[in-house]
Amino acid sequence: MVEQLTLPQALALLLVRPDGKVGLTEQGITVGLGGAVIGELALRGLLTYEHPNVIARKAPLTGDPLLDGPFTEIVAAPKSRRAGFWVGRFGKNPLRIAVLDGLVDRGILDREERRVLGIFRSTVYPERDGGPEKALRAGIADVLEGRLLPTPFTAALIGLLDATGTLRKQFGKVDRVTVRRITEGDWVAPAVKSVLAAQAATTGGAGAV
Repeated sequence: MVEQLTLPQALALLLVRPDGKVGLTEQGITVGLGGAVIGELALRGLLTYEHPNVIARKAPLTGDPLLDGPFTEIVAAPKSRRAGFWVGRFGKNPLRIAVLDGLVDRGILDREERRVLGIFRSTVYPERDGGPEKALRAGIADVLEGRLLPTPFTAALIGLLDATGTLRKQFGKVDRVTVRRITEGDWVAPAVKSVLAAQAATTGGAGAV
């Protein structure tokens, strides 16, 4: 099951708390997921990085609408753009909802509508099948603790968690040298971090919930 998760699905699954709420600001998860889409396309060989721009290959679509929409837009762009541009472009609220709803469709999460103070409606995503998250966490922990070599997927996911400031919250104290080694050459995570920093500077900062 873990092998079948896309990078956006894996990141979202890790960030959903046991109570079904997302353990990160809306801004943080949407930008992180924007980066995860770029990362997934890169893992599939559809995007490459030629500093400072992202380059798209002309290739068949993946069949996943959450990936094909962004990929088509990058291919059709009149000029190459920086990674941060695309992270910000795709890291919007509709992507967050679509990724979480996709995990609901797969039977991994449930969707519940609740009301706060009896007035404001809130959607939460409590876990339905804990197997995928458990396996995902075990694999990442093994990599962080040196018991397992990172795969490109795991390295990209660790980079995204680090960029969104959630790696330590998810996995406790981590060795920074190890994280730098695992994420060496990663160009997506730095783009996520730069977009979040720019947005924080504009809005006065935002913290995890």
